[in-house]
Amino acid sequence: MNFVETKLGDLVAIFGGRLASFDGGAVLAPDVLLRGILPLEKGDSNHLGFLANPKFRDQLLGTEVGVVLVRESQFHALCEYLNSQQNARIKPIAWLVSDPYLYYAKLQQWWVARSEFKPAPGVHPRAVVDPTATVSATASIAANCVIGAHARIGEGSRIEAGVVLGNHVEVGSFTRIYPNVTMYDECMIGAHCIIHAGAVIGADGFGFANEKGTWVKIPQVGRVVVADQVEIGANTTIDRGALDDTLIGFGVKLDNQIQIAHNVEIGEHSAMAGCVGIAGSTRIGARCTVGGAAMVFGHLNIPDGTHVSGASVVMSSIKEPGAYTGIFPLQEHKDWEKTAVTLKQLLKLRGEVRELRNKLKKQ
Repeated sequence: MNFVETKLGDLVAIFGGRLASFDGGAVLAPDVLLRGILPLEKGDSNHLGFLANPKFRDQLLGTEVGVVLVRESQFHALCEYLNSQQNARIKPIAWLVSDPYLYYAKLQQWWVARSEFKPAPGVHPRAVVDPTATVSATASIAANCVIGAHARIGEGSRIEAGVVLGNHVEVGSFTRIYPNVTMYDECMIGAHCIIHAGAVIGADGFGFANEKGTWVKIPQVGRVVVADQVEIGANTTIDRGALDDTLIGFGVKLDNQIQIAHNVEIGEHSAMAGCVGIAGSTRIGARCTVGGAAMVFGHLNIPDGTHVSGASVVMSSIKEPGAYTGIFPLQEHKDWEKTAVTLKQLLKLRGEVRELRNKLKKQ
């Protein structure tokens, strides 16, 4: 992306913080023009870099970036270290802030919003919009979109090519839906959301009753309701509820290729990494994190502030918040086979220990 050139002084005025020099000299460079953010080892004098972790301080020794975001509380220690290095080329201006990584995120958002292509508002002539749908005059609907009956698209929203929105779907203001997303009937997406390409919102939950060995489908008549400021990754699927709704709370962040089953509830500001699977009717609290490829069984409760490590399997409800891991350590295959045999014998061993304990009690 080609970022718009921006004066350093203007950025500091918008975001705060202060400028300083690693060698203690005066800083008189508010008119330095910056063209975006790059890693310390790749940028030049017209780029901004950031140092989020002081253990990577050696990257400052030869960097060519013009300005670097540095945590203010670590600045003096960095100066002492850099000035003790004989071959250091301490060129960048230090922009002292409370949290360089957070500033990087906010600055990048600001730059992208002003630099990316924005389609003109309106409906593309090759889009199909039902005459009963309501589309804000400030929204944009790209080619090959299909907007169903009585759908509502909020102001400033951006619906990209090939998106299908079913009947009675609602999309809040300033939400961006990337190409080829499908939202089934009656689902709702809040304001300032991002839904990445290929996501499917509101497909039927996996509900069947068994009748003498055959499966009878249970109609899924709930919805998916997504609150404001939610991000849903590419090819992630969120199933509609069987009777009640599947609920995704305010500020939730879902990575790519996640499966959220019917009637799941996810509390505000929770985040999940790629390939997580959440089975039906599980309730996950607020501010939880779930690592990549973790699996959570159905009808469970996970309290606020719980952290589940990647590749873990949650088979029962968690009663107290904390960090939980259920991963068997990697071994050489021959050793794993021995461990597996030992584990299979544990039940028999438990019985023998119980029998011995009872005999000892009788003595």
